[in-house]
Amino acid sequence: MAARPKTFRLAYLDFVSDDLQKECEFYTNVVGLIRTESGNASEAFLTLGYDHHNISIRDGSPSGLSAIGYQLAAEVSLNDVDRLLRDHGLRPTRKRDERPGVSDLLEVEAVPGHTVHFFSDMDAPAPGFSERGIAPIRLGHVAVLTQQAGKLNTFYRELLGFYPTDTLGAAQFYTCNHDHHVLNIIDVPSAAPRVHHVAFELRDYAAHARASDVLATHNYPVLWGPTRHTSGHNISSYFFDTQRKLLELYAQMDVYWPDLDMMEPRPWHLQSPMRPQVRAPGDDANWKTVFKFGLSQG
Repeated sequence: MAARPKTFRLAYLDFVSDDLQKECEFYTNVVGLIRTESGNASEAFLTLGYDHHNISIRDGSPSGLSAIGYQLAAEVSLNDVDRLLRDHGLRPTRKRDERPGVSDLLEVEAVPGHTVHFFSDMDAPAPGFSERGIAPIRLGHVAVLTQQAGKLNTFYRELLGFYPTDTLGAAQFYTCNHDHHVLNIIDVPSAAPRVHHVAFELRDYAAHARASDVLATHNYPVLWGPTRHTSGHNISSYFFDTQRKLLELYAQMDVYWPDLDMMEPRPWHLQSPMRPQVRAPGDDANWKTVFKFGLSQG
């Protein structure tokens, strides 16, 4: 088995928005996040219910993903990661007391357009989970499009020790814990670097019905799903937020066992044992469901 990953969870995502107020209202009223701190008039921090924040939104342009925040494994220090990154030709920046909720972090641009934060500790005001809106329970994963998939795969796989769990067309799935994936890297040489989708975990399968009703009430159409994916076998649905970022809601994600390089067995697996797979482009629905919305083009 490979060495344990340097991080153990995806903790937060930073976004830039050209309409901060509208996007904050969407994430609090429709998604059901809780605003913990404004920071200043041009920035907002929102939590699912425990951490100081899981999403931050900063006023600006162009809109999009600006950083991904990972929490380091207990045995890994910021100094360790700083040395590792510098040894591989990267130039991380140490930021102390610059971010609400995280007093010490390391920032690095892994490839152009892909900024990563590493931290050991985050404040946890724990306001409790919301009953408003969709009310997800966790920030699950993020998928990114990149022109430099080779370098980015090397960064996550070789430097950080992420486990590869599946390949679906041009998309590589990675995890740093027992979730089937916390990150998708999608190789699109012709596209500018950007987020493909952001995924939130629901309480259970039944929560999909409630989430779809919430979206209908607020006039946000469900674009794809609910259906069961092939990679990860999560039951998922997708919709756009106010900035046309694609959001995924999911339940029943596969549990990855790194010691055996396989997924914890489930009755809906079509293979046993279920090990990391290489799938053809478009082979994304275990139920063979067909939708007009082209998810792989997101």
